[in-house]
Amino acid sequence: MTKTARVPLTAVVSVLDLSSPDGRVWYKKKRNLLRMALIVFCLIGMLVVFFKYGGDERKHLWIGIGGYSGVLFFFSFIPTYVFYRIRRRRAGMTKADLGFMAFLVLLSLYPLIMLGMVTADIVQGPIIKIIHVEDKWNPKRGGDMVRTSEGTQYEIADPKIDIREGGTYRVKVLKHSKLILEAKKQR
Repeated sequence: MTKTARVPLTAVVSVLDLSSPDGRVWYKKKRNLLRMALIVFCLIGMLVVFFKYGGDERKHLWIGIGGYSGVLFFFSFIPTYVFYRIRRRRAGMTKADLGFMAFLVLLSLYPLIMLGMVTADIVQGPIIKIIHVEDKWNPKRGGDMVRTSEGTQYEIADPKIDIREGGTYRVKVLKHSKLILEAKKQR
């Protein structure tokens, strides 16, 4: 007869801790209130984009707001697990725990800043600019990148957009996300 090792589901139980030791229900905990606020912000942003924009603008703004909100929502569960492990260990916070938490805070700053940029693009909307393309390259991730004569870099949102080096184009741009949505050759 072989024994099977049971893996305790303490990580899942700690995240879904419905019975708090201090008597608070799950929806009154601060971390869950912050998660709910993030989800409400994401849903309101998606509704605003749905009613305000159409086509490619809507697609790229939804990808931005949904993706960065999802990453922040995922990151919100990791500190809960780390604090659960610290409490279970009863040794207190070690330097490694403190370093890991600092690393998580720094790691979560990027999606937070990018979510702010997408929000600024939602508020401002796409703008029309005339640019002269100095350089074009493929960074092996996402779309092609272009550098303009002003020195700004933009990512081309769709591979169907035909932009060549040395050309002057009238483009529709999401300014803060630095994304080119449409381009027409100028003479």
